[in-house]
Amino acid sequence: MPVRQHQARPPRPRGRAAAALVLALLAPLLMWLSPTPAHAADEPEETDPLAVSIDQLDTVSLDGRTKGRITVRGKVVNTTEDEWNGVRIYPFIGDTPMTTSKELAEAAEMPADALVGERIVTEGAYAAVPDLAPGESYSWSLRVPRKLLHVTQPGVYWFGVHALGATTPTTADGRARTFLPLVKEPNKKAKAEKVSLVMPLRRSVVYNADGSVNYLPGWTRDLSAGGRLFRMLETGTEIPSLTWAIDPALIDAVRNLAEGNPPRNLSPTDESGEEPEESGSQSASPSASALLPSASASADTAAEQSVDEEAKAAQKAATVWLGRLEKALAGHNLLALPYADPDLSALATNDPDLLATAREQTAQALTELGIKATSAVAPPTGYLDRAAVNLLEPGAVNLVSDRMFRGTAPVVADLDGHQMIVTSSGAAAGGPGPNDPVDAISVRQRIVAEAALSRGSGKPLVAVIPDGWHPPQSPASFVTPWENAPWIESSTLSEAIAGHKPTSVTVDRLRYPRREMKAEISSDRINAANDLIGAGELLQRVLTHNDEVADDVLSEALTTTSYSARKGDTDSAANALDQISSELSSITVSVPPKVILSSMKGGEFQVTLSNELDEPVTVRLDAITDDSLRVATSEPVQLDANSKASFNLAASMHDTGTHTALIVVTDTKGNPLGAHASVPIRPSQVSGVIWWFVGTGCALLFAAIAVRLTRRIMKAKKARTSGEA
Repeated sequence: MPVRQHQARPPRPRGRAAAALVLALLAPLLMWLSPTPAHAADEPEETDPLAVSIDQLDTVSLDGRTKGRITVRGKVVNTTEDEWNGVRIYPFIGDTPMTTSKELAEAAEMPADALVGERIVTEGAYAAVPDLAPGESYSWSLRVPRKLLHVTQPGVYWFGVHALGATTPTTADGRARTFLPLVKEPNKKAKAEKVSLVMPLRRSVVYNADGSVNYLPGWTRDLSAGGRLFRMLETGTEIPSLTWAIDPALIDAVRNLAEGNPPRNLSPTDESGEEPEESGSQSASPSASALLPSASASADTAAEQSVDEEAKAAQKAATVWLGRLEKALAGHNLLALPYADPDLSALATNDPDLLATAREQTAQALTELGIKATSAVAPPTGYLDRAAVNLLEPGAVNLVSDRMFRGTAPVVADLDGHQMIVTSSGAAAGGPGPNDPVDAISVRQRIVAEAALSRGSGKPLVAVIPDGWHPPQSPASFVTPWENAPWIESSTLSEAIAGHKPTSVTVDRLRYPRREMKAEISSDRINAANDLIGAGELLQRVLTHNDEVADDVLSEALTTTSYSARKGDTDSAANALDQISSELSSITVSVPPKVILSSMKGGEFQVTLSNELDEPVTVRLDAITDDSLRVATSEPVQLDANSKASFNLAASMHDTGTHTALIVVTDTKGNPLGAHASVPIRPSQVSGVIWWFVGTGCALLFAAIAVRLTRRIMKAKKARTSGEA
């Protein structure tokens, strides 16, 4: 009989219901008397002095006939400032099986130091650890005889290890726990549980104001060998019947890194004048030549700018990663997420057109890469509100969580013709503490535990690997136990749901928690993204020979509306908009201090356009005036890089006085770029004065003549009268 040892813990209180009632009644008084601040409950739990992890487990489950030994490997780290001696790693297993998903979910939330199983201290069943200095780690290995695991009833059991020091032989100083199911009759294929795994290939993508990818060290770490994204490809290559859910924004960002992470390209893109070659039919997986940046593009980038050390490291990692992407995607089903994985419910409510744009951008990006994939949505939280459900595409694969439905969730839900495949929230939740719930073993064992509990229900298990999942360091050791479990049937999504007709659901069965509403991307963020998209289109119309920059800016803008941006950088769209506005404002106009027209009927004055950009541009000049002044709009003017051009604008007036004209630089459609200049304009007053004097002089002359003639006539008449007398 093996020796078992319980963890030394204080005895559990009896009369739990009564104690709970007393505590509830006393809670207000205790809170008033307690000097502890209200936020103390939010403080992190105290960590174990010995941090233990389970990195490998060579079986996913047990059965009544399992023999031999179970191999468990992991690491122990001394987190204290003292040396630890005589540390031993002991296995433990629970004695009561969990038989429902609800019990499994409650178990995953239990405190790390909860008593969940009996420690096995039989000689030879533990691993001895050398002395550990502060901060030092040690990789341990256990081989536990199956006969020491006295479990016989089907269900899911606690399984894990405890680390004990020489001075604490009965109290665990470190713990690692997971779930281990026991199933019966595993060899009956007809009763094998269909499990469909979906692995999202997405990551937070943030761009700098100049269009380069932000935070290169993080990308280098994730893309390099041993990094998260690198290990995802390695593991995905090994998993049978895997479904990838791809965000093309991730691939575009990595391709940008592989080109040396250049800033936004304003240089000519239409100089060759060559028609693009026909790519023929698309394939389910991309070609390496389509994924990797072209040699000419890389050469141009290297020639035009010096790449710093961070960019070089990211470039190397990105190039290797893209080379492995083809192999990882080959032979698997591919789903295409809307570009940048946007917040579906936020866009559906505030800007459905932007969601349509994200889908169009995905189709364009995958066509360029030669990837054929089915349109899909897979919100990381598993929730969609009614507005988002109404915008689901016919024929698309729409993945939502079972938590989105009140009552028992169906396999496939249908709301007014919009179909949704329901995924397991338990499988996505990961494993129990104190380990990271989304580390490799925690996620795998939670998935198989959920599969074991649903076995015999007739329902398949669709599991979306949670975001933040830590793929295993050794893909083969992770996948092989899965493949060796005869009671699990790995299947594609279509195979898993085959034979399950959509179940009609009503709106009142849908759940969309308030926390989801609060977490949505704000309308201000969406407006900023639209402003950035508009600025990119404006910039492309101004650049004479560039027909790609608007598409680049669109991609950047969409990343600011993604689920990952809910708590991410909030200024990237505004910063990029400022950058583009500054570039557009560098096309300026200068005017004279004042303009005097030779007449009110019309005249001309000279203006000068200046282009301070390093690229040729095509612009126009427009004028904003009042009703008494008219200034003609110029024809489109093409300016070379860093050049100036002067020409005349015609003006006319309807009355006298000084009027101001605002001369504005616009694109060819009349949209202002930002630069402007004002000029006062009035007609010449000289001609009016001259005619006044001339008229007055003539009047005086004629008056004098009239007076003299009158005098002469009167004098002659008087003389005749005197003569007659």
